[in-house]
Amino acid sequence: MTANTANIAQTIALDPYPIEIRAVREEEIHCVADIITRSFHFDRGWMGWFTPLFKLGIAEDLRHRLRSNSTSSQPHKSQQQVCSIAVYPDRGQTRVVGTIEVGVRINNYRQPTPQRYVYISNLAVSRDFRRRGVASELITSCEELTKTWGYSKIHLHVMGNNERGRNLYQKLGYEIVSSEFVWSILPWHRPERLFLCKNL
Repeated sequence: MTANTANIAQTIALDPYPIEIRAVREEEIHCVADIITRSFHFDRGWMGWFTPLFKLGIAEDLRHRLRSNSTSSQPHKSQQQVCSIAVYPDRGQTRVVGTIEVGVRINNYRQPTPQRYVYISNLAVSRDFRRRGVASELITSCEELTKTWGYSKIHLHVMGNNERGRNLYQKLGYEIVSSEFVWSILPWHRPERLFLCKNL
């Protein structure tokens, strides 16, 4: 990542050591891919056979996006997509225990005046570090960064059956804007996806 992302760095208290939240480095991308894979249950059941492929795909996608972002010919674009991580010092080494992405997306891009909005994605925390405030601090870091970009709102999606996630976002001040049913290979199972927004 570029120097433009340095302002997201912060620390939070988690006994006995603090956790640092900062932009991911390229050599840490494989750790991010592992956390996302495990958090979204791509390592369970029959899907476990494909875990290495899921990890590789996630890592390569993130690496490509970060490289494209940092080498953009437009200087202001370098700060429009950031992947942050929560890092915990463990026995003299740093351990990546959480991750989140925030970026500017374009709505109605085919229209004469497309709308830009800030969107959070890929929030994931290692299982043994959940319910310890890591997710909240990762989200807060994105909100602070959003303000520096000059935006007053931030958005995200959460599945309707993700009660823990919904409770977290509600606690942090996010409100439901709309909902939709997403496609599923099972005709009797159409999960609901909620679109949330928060005024900063």
